[in-house]
Amino acid sequence: MSLVREKCLSLRNSSTSGPSGPPLGGDVLLKELINATDHVQLSHQINSGPHGSSDVTSFLETVENVIRLIAPQLTEKTARIETNYTEANILVNRNNTQPKGPVSLTSENAQLDTTWETVAGDQNNYPGFAFVSLVSFKNVHILNGKSPQTQQLISNAVIVSTGNPNSTNLNQPVNLTFRHLEFADKDPDCVYWSEENGTWSRQGCNLVITNATHTLCSCNHLSSFSLLKGLQQEKVMRTHGGQHSRVIWAGILVKLACLVLSLTTALLCHFSSRRRHGGRNHLYVNFFRK
Repeated sequence: MSLVREKCLSLRNSSTSGPSGPPLGGDVLLKELINATDHVQLSHQINSGPHGSSDVTSFLETVENVIRLIAPQLTEKTARIETNYTEANILVNRNNTQPKGPVSLTSENAQLDTTWETVAGDQNNYPGFAFVSLVSFKNVHILNGKSPQTQQLISNAVIVSTGNPNSTNLNQPVNLTFRHLEFADKDPDCVYWSEENGTWSRQGCNLVITNATHTLCSCNHLSSFSLLKGLQQEKVMRTHGGQHSRVIWAGILVKLACLVLSLTTALLCHFSSRRRHGGRNHLYVNFFRK
């Protein structure tokens, strides 16, 4: 953020009092940003444990905001930078007419598919500039604070950002294809990082198709996304476990009811039979006496 601030001050000073040294270009700022994220990933385990969710939110939100400031300052239509821990891909379109048609960005472990209409937003407010970015983190193992043992990421965490000011309710969903970083024995969950709750959430994201190595997700908003293993499984286990327990207890109660009913019926039949036989013998004795 300090580098971006320095860039803005340089531009302002150069326009008011002449050049005051070479300003930092967008490409330099992008490189500095990626190096900074590498430093964070290398020196800190990005983790959303009980006390770390706010740090995760700050990290992801800062990267997204800086990308929005850097993209308009890029000199080329495409920008790509890859380091040991981060990969950034940005596509820029400068045109008086709003661009249309499909657009795709691909990193080593993720692919974004959307349209320029979604990227640019409302054509009535189109500023003559549109961009879309895909930033992928290779060493951000963001866990869910409530149960890190069973709820862990099985793909890279990625940030998707555009120039569209309306990123919470898109007219057309964006598609993200993730490559699995580890084996998933059941369908993973397509999730985004909820800044409000500080956890991974499935709201607005749906699993389209999955296999042993890749999963395609569709989301109706823009944010930080990933694949989570265990959220659905844990829910299913709790649901099935509760249903299984209820079935067992219901079976026990039915068996007890049947047993009580059987005993009651047997006793009633026994007493009824004794009364009938006793009454007949008394009649037979009286008849023969007569």
